[in-house]
Amino acid sequence: MTEAVPTAEDPVTLPPPLGCSHYQRKCQLVSPCCDQPYNCRFCHDEESTNHTLDRRSVKEVVCLVCSARQALSNLCSSQDCGTVFGGAYFCGVCKLFDDVDKGQFHCDGCGICRIGGREKFSHCDTCGLCLPAGKSHKCVSNTSHNNCPVCLEDIHTSRLEAHIPPCSHLLHLTCYQDMVRTGLYACPTCGLSMQDMSMVWADIDREVASTPMPREYAGLYREILCKDCNQTGTATFHIVGMKCLSCGSYNTTLDKGPLLRLVSKEGEEKVFTPLTETEIGTLSNVSFPIPDNVSDITSEGSDNEDGWETTEEVGEENGEVATDSNTREMVEEDLD
Repeated sequence: MTEAVPTAEDPVTLPPPLGCSHYQRKCQLVSPCCDQPYNCRFCHDEESTNHTLDRRSVKEVVCLVCSARQALSNLCSSQDCGTVFGGAYFCGVCKLFDDVDKGQFHCDGCGICRIGGREKFSHCDTCGLCLPAGKSHKCVSNTSHNNCPVCLEDIHTSRLEAHIPPCSHLLHLTCYQDMVRTGLYACPTCGLSMQDMSMVWADIDREVASTPMPREYAGLYREILCKDCNQTGTATFHIVGMKCLSCGSYNTTLDKGPLLRLVSKEGEEKVFTPLTETEIGTLSNVSFPIPDNVSDITSEGSDNEDGWETTEEVGEENGEVATDSNTREMVEEDLD
């Protein structure tokens, strides 16, 4: 029997990468609070329920190759080892080691390391974070230091990607995608539409035109506030929605005051008079006819009862929302 000789076609079995599910690295951080080695601060925080690891206070590491405990460095101090702990990236400020190249860079303005490539981002001192280079944005003072308005978790040091809506009120990209999937399009902080809604407003125009109001409601108006242009105005009252005459948005809310009736004639300056309590009481008894082409919708038959259907596309395979790359490439990741 002859010995099997490996050939070039035989697959080469590589040893599993060292590290953890969070990072590939060849050393462990020695936690000053516990005096125990952990692969990263996230591993420490998952095991310790009453405190977190301050990565900047770490002063020692343990080599995963030779098990030597030593002062923090990017290179094992053992004479016979010499293992490089962060083969792709090392930051002595954030005590970050990584064997995988993710375009990591340290931002002095943010005070942490980020990924995506330094040349693709520029730091905004007003907003207090790194934004896509060359892309204009609305400045909001230290916007990244606020918690996500959806999940209420930290954004500045989060490993989750952040979404930048036109109003610059940041939220996690995953939270934004969940909102869009359920038909919610307005910023949870200020109410401004977070995407182009022109096609949606056109659909509502058609729905309003095909849904006539009872004759008792003819000529009735309400004072509204538009959340998109921040203008107040008088809009025709309709059960489907009330349109802002300044910008054409249906992202409106009722302003103070009762229902109004138009009393001026056509061609004259519009004059409105509020309805009396008796007239409002009469309206409460008016029934709204259901169009013949609309079937009853129950909670069991509809998974999307709130919000408008938006223009964002959802992937069929993984359910991810297809967003504009200009608004989602800002990566708010604190690597370690």
